[in-house]
Amino acid sequence: MVSVYTVHHWSLRRGAQPVKRTVTRSATARFLPRSGHWVRERPRMNVQVDTVSRRVLVIDDNEAIHRNFREILAAPEDSETAQAASHAALFGDVPADREAFQIDSAYQSQEALELVAQARAQNNPYAMAFVDMRASTGWDGLLTIERLWQVDPQLQIALCATYSDHVYETLLRRPGVDDRLLILREPLNNVEIRQIAGVLTAKWHLTKETAFKMCGLEQAVAERTKALADACILAQNSPAIFYRLRGEPAFPLIYISHNITRFGHDRGALLATSAWARDLVHPDDQARVDAAMARVLEKDTEVASIEFRLRTGDGAYRCVENCYVPIRDKDGRLIEVEGIITDITERKAAEEKIARLAHADTLTGLATRATFLARLRRAFAAAQRGAMPFAILYLDLDHFKQVNDTLGHQAGNLLLREVARRLTNCAGENGLVARFGGDEFAVLQEATGDPADAAVLAAKLQTALASPYLLNGAEVRISVSIGICPYVRGSSGADVMLAQADLALCRARHEGRNRYHFHSDHLDQQVLERVTLADDLRKAIDRAELELQYQPEVELSSGNIVGMEALVRWHHPTRGLLAPGVFIPLAERADSLAVLEHWVLDQACRQMKIWRDEGVAPLMITVNLSLFELRNGQAFVRDVTETTAKWHLDPSDLEFDVTETTLARLAWTQNDVLPQLRALGAKIAIDDFGSEYASFDYARAYRVNHLKIAQSLIHRSTSDPGSAATIRAIVDLARDIGIGVIAQGVETEQQRAFLAETNRATKAQGFHFSKAVGAAQAGELLRHGHIAPDQRGSDSAPGMAPDHQLSNRSQASS
Repeated sequence: MVSVYTVHHWSLRRGAQPVKRTVTRSATARFLPRSGHWVRERPRMNVQVDTVSRRVLVIDDNEAIHRNFREILAAPEDSETAQAASHAALFGDVPADREAFQIDSAYQSQEALELVAQARAQNNPYAMAFVDMRASTGWDGLLTIERLWQVDPQLQIALCATYSDHVYETLLRRPGVDDRLLILREPLNNVEIRQIAGVLTAKWHLTKETAFKMCGLEQAVAERTKALADACILAQNSPAIFYRLRGEPAFPLIYISHNITRFGHDRGALLATSAWARDLVHPDDQARVDAAMARVLEKDTEVASIEFRLRTGDGAYRCVENCYVPIRDKDGRLIEVEGIITDITERKAAEEKIARLAHADTLTGLATRATFLARLRRAFAAAQRGAMPFAILYLDLDHFKQVNDTLGHQAGNLLLREVARRLTNCAGENGLVARFGGDEFAVLQEATGDPADAAVLAAKLQTALASPYLLNGAEVRISVSIGICPYVRGSSGADVMLAQADLALCRARHEGRNRYHFHSDHLDQQVLERVTLADDLRKAIDRAELELQYQPEVELSSGNIVGMEALVRWHHPTRGLLAPGVFIPLAERADSLAVLEHWVLDQACRQMKIWRDEGVAPLMITVNLSLFELRNGQAFVRDVTETTAKWHLDPSDLEFDVTETTLARLAWTQNDVLPQLRALGAKIAIDDFGSEYASFDYARAYRVNHLKIAQSLIHRSTSDPGSAATIRAIVDLARDIGIGVIAQGVETEQQRAFLAETNRATKAQGFHFSKAVGAAQAGELLRHGHIAPDQRGSDSAPGMAPDHQLSNRSQASS
């Protein structure tokens, strides 16, 4: 009835005081002192309970036990609100609010017997009783149960015991016991107790209701039985599969519903393998599934959806829709991913049949307006369920009438066919091209991560259509006007979006044609700025506008500089100093990230060589890795080998920082680039550790050298006992398994003093020691070799975030 699993795999020992995490969405979490783990407790089912009877009798000779039961059962728990929220997210309905239980206490078995008899005589019987097996006075638990059933045979009983199984067998040999007795292993938790009470009181009421109907309402009972049977058949034939993933790399499958057997798979075998996702997904769909999972890992994602082909046990494939719901705690750490897989094979087949029967445009062979609208409405509905956003591009050929008037309709038709071919080539597999009539076309661009993606496609369409056409020996050139409406959260509907794209097209035509416009001035300006900045970035290296700055990593006990972290900055000619968080996502979309990141690696190695020649080199230089580099594993490993050789360095001189989110994506896709880097001798550090998962499992798996404790934890360390305990636990366990610790974002003397008190956080970086500085100033710091903490604090550049947040990585866009 209750799933219990580890949320964080670090152990809080040596006197650290844990803080209870309030888990959002259908869950609570608690700390187990003996194992040192956080565990999550989540009911698997919601029971609709009639309020006829919520009477519960607790039989125990310990007053403290009675107080505990009253506290647990006397009023609904706060977690039930979260449970209802998760249920609504998955199933679209919300369970009814639950009422408090009415609790009575009996301290001896004889007293319990009298209460049960009295309640039954007053026609207000107890629905259930909790019975202690180890009562020190009166009868033992088994005898107490037998006497209670003599007085009230319908009483449901939960027996709390730690006795061996042979004792239970003595009682279970009695006929009918299985229907009324639930044997519980101690210790119990609050959720278990409350759910057991809910289930048994509901069962008691259903039993009473059924018995009453059988006395005089045989027909009603028959109808009810048929309804239940129909519901059972529907459930058994439901195409939905429910599953849960543990919220930590590599997201192991911890539950999958029985319906997976309908697809020819064994539940146990799937739960036992770490490659379950790759075994089930069609290879051609794996990249899209990985992209959907990447969106789930983003902290602002509430739900994500993807369609793919699921392999059946006999090797065939079924079309399914997969809906992910990430479950996070109050600090945003991912605890679990819940999902529903729905078989949509028949629906897809029907859609394809309709599409085949629908008349394509007779001139161009493109989709018709009706086909486009049907696909658009499906894309809109899918986006509302969490699928990737999309964009509508509405096109009109500029001055097409002149072609018809001067060259004739035959030439005009040739032009329209060639336009259709070029549009289809540009739209690719993720786009649907339709002809609406005359010289009007539309493109449905699916899987657009950002409105700027639609602008990129619009520019590509303009370029493709602007190339000359040879029509009956005559060369013709045309341009195109485009109106764009991307899907955003809160969009009113598919038809409204199409109307907005049409209005944007009218605006483009009105403002001179041969251009594209979005349906809002805000998007126009936003996208224009991004496109312009991306174009500037392509030229930034040649113009020497990029610079690497360096932030020292110091040893807390001595203040000695032990490393330098390289951080890229862009001195934009008009916008001033820009941080990586502004331009790295643009570089990835503009296909210039590989060039930029090679430049960063090359410049960092070059600077390390200069410092080594000067005799002041640190033990290592740190470079931040983006998911883009790691996805291109072999090419990046080769780049590291060649670049270090070029500057006469060893890969062991480098340490690569990887965020927890990036590691999670590597684990999900089974990327092996980090082990390859470790094999070269390079060091690995987990950046922002504790902000996402705080799991040591993948710290061990990837043999990392350092954990960089997240600045958010450091900032809370002096005001929040829970954060302080978490930091102590991290450094404790890291020391035990031989992993170094670096505290990020240390900005105050109070934070430094707290870290120094632990005597375990051996390294730190942050404005309290030094902000990121240019190569010349960094060289001066290295020549001095030691940094005395600045008692005055930091003086960061205006508008700049702390340096450790401005690394050359791209999290949000990867």
